[in-house]
Amino acid sequence: MTTHHISEDDLYRTSTQFRLWTFSPEALQSMRQNTNTAATERAKQYLPQQDASTFMTCDEERRLVQRYCDTIASTAAHLKWASHVKATAIQYLKRFYLTNSVHTYPPKEIYKSVLFLASKTEGVHMTLGDFARSISSKPEQILAPEYKIIQALRFTLDVRQPIRGLRGSYMELESLAHGKFEPMPFIAASKTPRDLQRDMASLAAPTPSCLSDWSPTSPGEEKALVARAWAAYTCARTILDNAALLTDAYLLFTPPQIHLAALKLSDTPLLDFYISLHVPSTHPAGPQILETISRAAELMRDFDKATQIMSKDERVSVERRLEDVRDPSTVDLVRRHEEAKRGGAVEGVVDEQLAKKRRLAREASLKEGEDLFGPSL
Repeated sequence: MTTHHISEDDLYRTSTQFRLWTFSPEALQSMRQNTNTAATERAKQYLPQQDASTFMTCDEERRLVQRYCDTIASTAAHLKWASHVKATAIQYLKRFYLTNSVHTYPPKEIYKSVLFLASKTEGVHMTLGDFARSISSKPEQILAPEYKIIQALRFTLDVRQPIRGLRGSYMELESLAHGKFEPMPFIAASKTPRDLQRDMASLAAPTPSCLSDWSPTSPGEEKALVARAWAAYTCARTILDNAALLTDAYLLFTPPQIHLAALKLSDTPLLDFYISLHVPSTHPAGPQILETISRAAELMRDFDKATQIMSKDERVSVERRLEDVRDPSTVDLVRRHEEAKRGGAVEGVVDEQLAKKRRLAREASLKEGEDLFGPSL
């Protein structure tokens, strides 16, 4: 009987996040460009006299969405919600705008809804009324676009996050520091946990380009090694809470690649040592793994929130232009939501076709009852 071992990578490749929401840089740019082009062509139909320069470019759309990702982060902090809720909401917003344009659904009307949807997905116990009051909004405005958002997300609400893998890596690094890490046989069969502890103690200090603030005050001591692991972890967590969320990292890389890249930015010598304990030097995919981690690290390292996030003045200017080219069919999302619940009928007006359809359905139901049980006595 043959035994088949399924790795974590194999399991991840079956996930909707990998199949539906992970792209190459070229595919991601192409999808955004196609969405922008389709929205612009549609806008030219209902605004034939509008100057083409008024419409949002693909890059302006991306940066406006990124600005509202930052708004989600600050709103989640205001509500004192956990970082995983913030991360889920930001990914919902990014995924939504891969196939929807800001011309059709401005993010200032969508970000509140994705934040509330993420709170439900991640188990935050806050009522709609309390949430609406906390952000000075109306419940009906929050609920109106929710079904459209879920459709755009293709009914896939699970977001796998790198913070969970980072916690696991920290536990292993801490175990190494204490001299209790059991190496995998195919990696270091002749190494004992104490050998690995000594190897960790002999590592070079973080290079000046690393973001960890650890320095070898007591080289080789167990407490110093634990402190190094903790410093790398806390630094990497800060990166995951900022650059990883506000860049395209989630759309281009897997969660393990992202958390290992954050560790690389924090403490490169420590990350290289950690990788060597999991990937044999002779493994054919080894160079590719390291190269992918380096690309993810470069993406997050080059992100500068102060200069790359759209300023408030720029956002106001862009949204003022957006008001002139907004799709008129989506101006009142609350009304559209109410009409959808009434089957398309306008409030206060009887839809003759809908009324006729319902009357025929009632008559057919009554006839079925008479055929089955006979006419009424």
